[in-house]
Amino acid sequence: MAALGTGGAKETTEWEEILKEKGIIPEKTQEEIAEEQLKTVVEESVARYDPNASKTVEELDEDLEDADSEEERILMKHRERRMMEMRAAQSRKQFSPGVHYISAADWKPEVSEAGPDFHIVVLLFQEGTPKSALMEDILLNLSQKFKHTKFVKCKATDAIANYPDEKIPTVLVYYNGIVKKNFVGLGAFKGLKTDADDVEWELGKLGAVETDMEEAPEKSFSFKRV
Repeated sequence: MAALGTGGAKETTEWEEILKEKGIIPEKTQEEIAEEQLKTVVEESVARYDPNASKTVEELDEDLEDADSEEERILMKHRERRMMEMRAAQSRKQFSPGVHYISAADWKPEVSEAGPDFHIVVLLFQEGTPKSALMEDILLNLSQKFKHTKFVKCKATDAIANYPDEKIPTVLVYYNGIVKKNFVGLGAFKGLKTDADDVEWELGKLGAVETDMEEAPEKSFSFKRV
């Protein structure tokens, strides 16, 4: 099938081509081709649709009560898959809410060698700075929402000697001991107007949190350095 909406090669039979050459039937317009392609896509989607795919274990158990042998085989397959998904979700590491303080000495065991298959969000902060307080409040909010992500904080000048104040706060995103990205200063987000949605969106793009946001939050932003 030609790519949807591209007006690609016309899918016609040899007999249709002969009729068109003789002027018996007209050539298809680009709009007609696109409509046919869209119809095919819809029909294929309908054909692939499985009403059992999104059912819970409880719903599948109810259906099994009245199922014949063939239906039972199909439903049991879905039930087994759903149970495997539930066990996998339960086995994932969860962290208590909060942005937990670590010292520079804790960095290796708590961050770079903390373990596989989960993200760690590290806040480098300085005490008594409003910008650090703002980011810590945001990360505290997110830690309560995303329990499969670890949130910690470390005093910037303890972690990195003479770390400049203008780079505060800095947010580092770790996965399997590797830094995936660093956000230096509030200017990496939306300055002093940064809120939890802004940070969630950026962390979500990295896979550090399982956000349900589908687009970036809209907000006016002044590019004044902060």
